[in-house]
Amino acid sequence: MNQMDLKIIIKHSWNKLRLSLSLLLFIFYLIIGILFLFTETWQSFLSQGRELIGIILILFSVLRLYVAYRRYSQKHKHIKGQLFQGKEELIKEQQNAGKEAE
Repeated sequence: MNQMDLKIIIKHSWNKLRLSLSLLLFIFYLIIGILFLFTETWQSFLSQGRELIGIILILFSVLRLYVAYRRYSQKHKHIKGQLFQGKEELIKEQQNAGKEAE
């Protein structure tokens, strides 16, 4: 395993970690939005406007999920492209080394 492969593995792991953290935030905002909409938890704190805040939080969580998935898929394609490019370069180097040995 060369240094390029290690960098690609680290980028791939970091991309998965970012997606996982974004999913946790999606779940957090979704739960808070549902609490605002369907429970009396913050009735004393906010007597009016709880429904609006709940809807905004739920919409924000869906937007976060969309952005996180889009970012993950773009980075994943970029990482795969780097991996493919690295393998092509390695094959060319091996072919050149084989020609020089002859």
